[in-house]
Amino acid sequence: MKPAYAERSLGNGRAKQGLTLVASRDGRDGSVSIHQDADLWLARLGEGANATHISKPRRHAWVQVAEGEVTLNGQNLLAGDGAALREETTLTLGAKCPAHALLFDLN
Repeated sequence: MKPAYAERSLGNGRAKQGLTLVASRDGRDGSVSIHQDADLWLARLGEGANATHISKPRRHAWVQVAEGEVTLNGQNLLAGDGAALREETTLTLGAKCPAHALLFDLN
């Protein structure tokens, strides 16, 4: 593959709450195109907010909490925590306080 470079502004706090697709294989919805079977989502959640991601069957996920405190399918995670999930089709993030997390949907 020919090397490439791309960047995208995420609004520095002015972007919408919920899940924003940041990177994907096909560059859909304005995301940065990557040469992997993976989607990278940014979760921005206000206190008490929830966001749900539906994954295709037989996929894996990694969630990395950057700021705040969230629940992931009912399990508590703090800033700096990561969680691996296998073959979970529904991932629900809930914010106990304002929070940012990355959600990787992987093959």
